Amino acid sequence: MAERKQVTRKEVAERAGVSVAVVSYVVNEGPRPVSPETQARVKKAIRELGYYPNELARSLSRKQTATIGLIIPSLINPVYAEIANSLESVCAAEGYMVMLGGTGRDPGKEKAFAKILRAKQVDGVVVIPSQAPQMVVTPLQEAHIPTVVLEHDLPDTHCIAIDDLQGGRLATQHLLSLGHRRIGIIKREPSSALSTLRFAGYREVLEEAGIAFDPILVIESKAGQAAGYEAMKKLLMQPNPPTAVFTHNDVLAVGAMRAIYDAGLTVPDDISVVGYDDTISSAYLNPPLTTVKFPVAEMGRRAGQIILELAQKAGSLPAHTVTLPVKLIVRASTAPPKKS
Repeated sequence: MAERKQVTRKEVAERAGVSVAVVSYVVNEGPRPVSPETQARVKKAIRELGYYPNELARSLSRKQTATIGLIIPSLINPVYAEIANSLESVCAAEGYMVMLGGTGRDPGKEKAFAKILRAKQVDGVVVIPSQAPQMVVTPLQEAHIPTVVLEHDLPDTHCIAIDDLQGGRLATQHLLSLGHRRIGIIKREPSSALSTLRFAGYREVLEEAGIAFDPILVIESKAGQAAGYEAMKKLLMQPNPPTAVFTHNDVLAVGAMRAIYDAGLTVPDDISVVGYDDTISSAYLNPPLTTVKFPVAEMGRRAGQIILELAQKAGSLPAHTVTLPVKLIVRASTAPPKKS
């Protein structure tokens, strides 16, 4: 198949019987006015020839592409979807397009996508890394591309984090206050993300309450509802199952609740469940899910505001980490333990 030849403005000008400058005025809608008749001739020539502006050349002349890259672990996780949506709204309001890539938590894909964004000469990148954040961040920083990292606290880097230690504490304190003493936890696999502090908060509160940490109550899980289901099955197979479970996020909680029901038990009468994130569907589960909420949309907005400021005013904002607060949302998935 023959390679398609790029039509030039000169060819459009010749077809329309005008100057190249007039074609530019029509394409760019200014800066000089063009009569309706001339505009019609130019637009007809553009349609006939299949002309479109060379955006790469235009961006190089402006030294900006009006494009922001976003690298997220999952395209289907509702938390990342909400972050992407709020970030895109902020960027679109300023005339920037967001180029989105989901990595499936694969460090190799993260690094490859970062290199693609670098080659595209994007004006900035927002990234939620998985295992090795520097593999993603370093290629961008070496190219002097402004970067904002979410869910991490990295040196000399603009970061937005969540108060996950407090989140883990709030969830565990809530279950203790209801009278639970045998509290299981479904935690994510170890990573460099600050979300591992949810588990640290859980352990802190148990220790403060004088309850011995029991590693058999800790199940390490991958992402997804199916993984939450399998993790909960492991807890239920124990000789002395927990009366309450704290999950790393709401997605895992959904799977855990399904496993509880499939075992012939109910939530919260037999086992209480606490999630994390307060995703949109959490309030509509049966029963509605008690969860730790953090301002997801605010994270996307703040990331958008920071990356645009960095893109438009390079070096004007010192690197720092913003930590967003969390709060407990109590719903019907938690109750005092059943009396034996």
